[in-house]
Amino acid sequence: MSGYDTTIKEIRKFNRFYTVSMSFLDSEYLDTEYSIVETRILFEIKVHEKCIQSDIAKTLHIDKSYLSRLMKRFYKNGLIEKDKSDEDKRVIYISLTEKGSAEIERLIELTNNQIKAKINKLSFDECNKLCDAMNVVISILGKGE
Repeated sequence: MSGYDTTIKEIRKFNRFYTVSMSFLDSEYLDTEYSIVETRILFEIKVHEKCIQSDIAKTLHIDKSYLSRLMKRFYKNGLIEKDKSDEDKRVIYISLTEKGSAEIERLIELTNNQIKAKINKLSFDECNKLCDAMNVVISILGKGE
């Protein structure tokens, strides 16, 4: 087995552990009506405050038609609002409504509580090691992004 084969095997092992450990595969993430993808989209809108749908698709590597269906649902449920650009009427900006902001804050709090439950028995040193390890993964796999 080559070094790449071993690395692939270990990454897949980690992914299997992490996705199950963090409940990412649950159809209703954190016992909410949202999937992890939907939660992440709402988070991206929050972070960017006002963004274009195609930018979200690029950032998250999501199929544009799938994202469009999710955005329609968010709009219908009053989580996002759309605003045409003054400079280019073809550009539509998306932002969270008050309801959407409250909802993503609730989801962030649920996520934080979930993570806290996973790490609350770790020592300070173990937390630092975990953070260091995650930063190493990001720095290695994030090269060029």
